[in-house]
Amino acid sequence: MDYRNSQTKLEILVQYFNEERMNLIPLFQRPKVWKLKMRQELIKNIVNGRPIPAIFMYKDVAGSAFKFNILDGKQRLDSIVMFLAGDADAKFGVKNWRHYVLDRIYRRDAGFSVNLGDGKRRTFKDLDETTVARLREYLIPTIEIELNENTSLNEMINLFVDINQFGVRVNRINIVRAMKQGDPLLKDIYDLIAERQVRQQDVFTKKKKTPFVSVLKRLNIISTVPDKTIQADRMWEKLLELALFVRSNGMHRKPTEILKSFIKKPDVPAKLKKKERAALTDTFTFLRTAYKASPRLGGSRLATDQTHFYTLATSLLSTNLLSTYAEDDLIEKLTKFAILVDKSYDPTKPVPDKPLEQAIAKYMALSTEKTTDATRRKDRQVELVKALGLL
Repeated sequence: MDYRNSQTKLEILVQYFNEERMNLIPLFQRPKVWKLKMRQELIKNIVNGRPIPAIFMYKDVAGSAFKFNILDGKQRLDSIVMFLAGDADAKFGVKNWRHYVLDRIYRRDAGFSVNLGDGKRRTFKDLDETTVARLREYLIPTIEIELNENTSLNEMINLFVDINQFGVRVNRINIVRAMKQGDPLLKDIYDLIAERQVRQQDVFTKKKKTPFVSVLKRLNIISTVPDKTIQADRMWEKLLELALFVRSNGMHRKPTEILKSFIKKPDVPAKLKKKERAALTDTFTFLRTAYKASPRLGGSRLATDQTHFYTLATSLLSTNLLSTYAEDDLIEKLTKFAILVDKSYDPTKPVPDKPLEQAIAKYMALSTEKTTDATRRKDRQVELVKALGLL
């Protein structure tokens, strides 16, 4: 890779946007994650002539011109597009801004106003001609990366991770998506969650009505995020982890180790096998039924916390719980277990010398630290199954 440091006038970037020569969605980019307040602060700095961080981009030949792919700076450029959102007759602005902003949540913010420091809020249309003229000339630090025949996708992703280590970090699943973009297993898993459509210059994500979505959307790391694309990616990551758990015949590993092994494995196409798909479907169909039948269970830490949910799901996937107990009995047992798990846990208090209390105490102790450690994951599963047998 070759690097060239330069500065690009905002007017030139706007031209690139209007000519659709800016690609804000390369494979390893993330969706929009900035809040409106962050966008307003950025635009305030730009309008006031203050410097902003450099934008990294690499360029591809597209016909007789170059097309620029954003490696870092997507959130800043998204903000500029939304602030400069204009119509076809606008003398200056991003006229095709809707191609870059598909989600209604973000479209509502298009043309947002900013407080420039004088207490007054202004949109782009409210700026006087002198301010707009300065805005056109505003220089954005730009680092252009030119790829050569020896540049690998892996090298690009490593660079992306390096330059993002102090910002909003790239999600592991996005790295996997980029490095294993043609893997049938990834597609199979994502198809159980959502449909990802690239429309114009943005990505539209439509979640599906499946047991997998119904169950996974309860997890706190998913339910607290408003962006549909991020929600789908997080569901995808969790389901991929469980699918690889099934594929490894119930081997517990750290999430990072699971994804690393997936990236490094030989490129042999391997869709979900019929048996694997059946195991996942049976487990998630049961959980959807259980959450509906027992709201107490559906709102518990077993359903909403990553650590407890992982133990619940892997226990159902790798043991004979679903065949040992009648459905209603198992739901009742899990509800009772969930109630015990949700109670305050004090490791300093003595535990009664009773099998159930001992199992619950050990389970909770294993759930408080180093929760992704492979051995502790396995031991938690043992204690959960033991406790269910005692309830």
